[in-house]
Amino acid sequence: MPTKKQLVIIGGGPAGVAAANAADTNSTAVTLISNAPLGGRAGWHSLLPSKVLLTASDLLHHAGVETPVYANLVSEIERVADRYHATMQSDLEARGVRIVTGSARFAGSHTVEVQPAEGEAQTLNFDMALVATGSGPIFPPGLKPDGKRIWAPRLVKHRNDLPAHMILVGGGVTGTEFVYALSSLGVRVTWLVDEFGVLPPFSRDITNHLVAVLLARGVELVEGVPVAELQSTGSGVAATLKDGRTFTADEAFIAIGRRPDVANLNLEAAGFAAGLRELAVDAYARTAVPHIYAAGDVTGAPLVVNKAWAQAWTGARHATGVQTPPLRPATYVEAVYTHPQVAQVGLTAERAAAEGRSVNVQRVEAREALKSLLVNDEAGFVTLVSDPETGRVLGGSAVGGHAADVLAPIALAIGLEATVSDLAAIFPAHPTLSELPFAVARR
Repeated sequence: MPTKKQLVIIGGGPAGVAAANAADTNSTAVTLISNAPLGGRAGWHSLLPSKVLLTASDLLHHAGVETPVYANLVSEIERVADRYHATMQSDLEARGVRIVTGSARFAGSHTVEVQPAEGEAQTLNFDMALVATGSGPIFPPGLKPDGKRIWAPRLVKHRNDLPAHMILVGGGVTGTEFVYALSSLGVRVTWLVDEFGVLPPFSRDITNHLVAVLLARGVELVEGVPVAELQSTGSGVAATLKDGRTFTADEAFIAIGRRPDVANLNLEAAGFAAGLRELAVDAYARTAVPHIYAAGDVTGAPLVVNKAWAQAWTGARHATGVQTPPLRPATYVEAVYTHPQVAQVGLTAERAAAEGRSVNVQRVEAREALKSLLVNDEAGFVTLVSDPETGRVLGGSAVGGHAADVLAPIALAIGLEATVSDLAAIFPAHPTLSELPFAVARR
């Protein structure tokens, strides 16, 4: 029997686990190296806790139930985390994936060194590698969590209650989702957002819609000036903006953003240029070093799990000799899981205008779908962006209770290079929200 090639995957987050599941283990011996429990730091400390809180917030919205005891939500985070980890562990073991615990760094173009928390380092050789080290939180000078009055996503599960008033520093998806979740759980929120705005990657129309909803819930938004310093005052916290204004509250929460985690990989030893802040990849998730692939947050924006999974699936299959189609970045749906949800995919009308590109934009209101009236969720809309000459679907956006789901057919249309007429000819089951992405094509 011929000797199997060796694929080493560095990182046990969503991208690393997906790569290990996608690799051809019949032809390749797969080793996954992780310095954290399977699921990754972002999964454990940001993605999973926030989604448990958001799920509780949605229950409050739809059922009108009383605000739950926060300690019970922490227990739910732990319960989901345990099941999540056990499922990943058993799936990988069933596929024959070797799991090594420790921190990995390149020692050569085909060698990694793995340092466990205790004991001596070991060296592993590989034919191909896939880097999936994820991202780490950004904490500028003067903005550091202390786990007492100043918090961050990774500390959510280490507390048992919530304050009456909290300052939240940072926009973006994570900041916006936590503003929604905290306000839903009865916290008065003062939201401090810098000059980049609430949701920089998203279209202004859907961002404005969501902001209006949050303001109506009592959120105080202060936008346009960065926070210079965040201090614990003993009885509370004080946030000072760069223009000198100061805001106080009981506690604070920092969600400024994340950056690709490449600092400790010793990339130069593997043949990469010095000073890289992220790993650029081609249509098959290959880096500048052809036998080394990358997937997930380490490849840069957008920092979304579906992109990580796409790169991991494509990269692992390509690395292990399985024929696979190229990546289609225009199909990555980006979503904010508030209520209403906001989501977009592909080209936006704003970006097209900035590029001097002519596009057609069609829009349908959510209330035109009977299902939205039945579930009392009629505030929202779906837009469709297309090429005026060919009719090809180029993008879409949505606001509503299931905006991310509603955009899935538009993402598929983009990937298949379908036209507006192709969508218009489809009539899904009635009454469903799935009618909206097809109804908008008939506008």
